Amino acid sequence: MPLLTTRPSMAMKICVGLSLVILLGLGSWQVDRLFWKENLIAQREVQSTLPPIAVPTDVSLDPAMAFRAAFAEGHFLNDQEKYLMARTRRGNVGFQLITPLEQEDGRIILVNRGWVPSDNRDPATRPESLIETPVHVTGVLRLPKQKHWAQPENDALDNQWFYVDVEHMAEDSGADLASPYYLELDESAVPGGLPIGGQAKVQLPNNHLQYAITWYSLALSLIVVFVIYHRRPEDDKDKKNT
Repeated sequence: MPLLTTRPSMAMKICVGLSLVILLGLGSWQVDRLFWKENLIAQREVQSTLPPIAVPTDVSLDPAMAFRAAFAEGHFLNDQEKYLMARTRRGNVGFQLITPLEQEDGRIILVNRGWVPSDNRDPATRPESLIETPVHVTGVLRLPKQKHWAQPENDALDNQWFYVDVEHMAEDSGADLASPYYLELDESAVPGGLPIGGQAKVQLPNNHLQYAITWYSLALSLIVVFVIYHRRPEDDKDKKNT
């Protein structure tokens, strides 16, 4: 059966062309995101597996130090706990417990000790977590967070924090900061089992390859449909015109 080739209208050419540009652009963007995410994961893995260093004090913030393995020593100021709200673990709602770690000079390093269920917000329900003796803790360095547009404002009065603001948290604790970083603890065992450390996300979800394949597949499908539509069998064209 002979094929009849028709010329697509200008409107169709424009619509298909624009759609194709958008789909290819989205696919290319996901490829860029793929390489960015792979580099980020690799950097975090390297940083977190280096020999731990003492949490840097009296230094300027260096973004390259994010997720660097580190340790700190001091006394926990248990009466100054901060609750980083709306944090989930395995589908359970809770918070992450940030406790100031007092240094010999009275200044503090903020320590994210890990996840705690909502039912254990009251320190009386987890007395073993209120360590009074000097501690040596290990984890990774984290950078202070900027508020995301969708996050509520921190509320120091109700002790509800939605992002880590080290300066505000130190001010609320009545102490000066020794370091611009905060330390996020690893999965080392703790008395009573709470808080649960190891909440730092070194491994990140990376689905950008699947997304890129999806967008490129849609672009290819659009081309195939466009070509087939304009090269239909001649009798099908006649039937449609009758």
